Amino acid sequence: MMKFASYENIVEMIYKHAIPTPKDETTKTLQLGVSVVGGYLAGILCAVVSHPADNLVSFLNSSKGATAAD
Repeated sequence: MMKFASYENIVEMIYKHAIPTPKDETTKTLQLGVSVVGGYLAGILCAVVSHPADNLVSFLNSSKGATAAD
């Protein structure tokens, strides 16, 4: 869910701050580029945010009787 929300916000910020023309007036190639960059940045942000929790879940699944405090 975070990736989708981040993607939408990042694309809005790119069009607001980096590209001086409205989205409707840009070329399809530029729109594709903005989508790719937005997806890439959203993926990085999502990985940074979710990585600690993923490590914790992996640790809990691999250790019998382990708790989150361990």
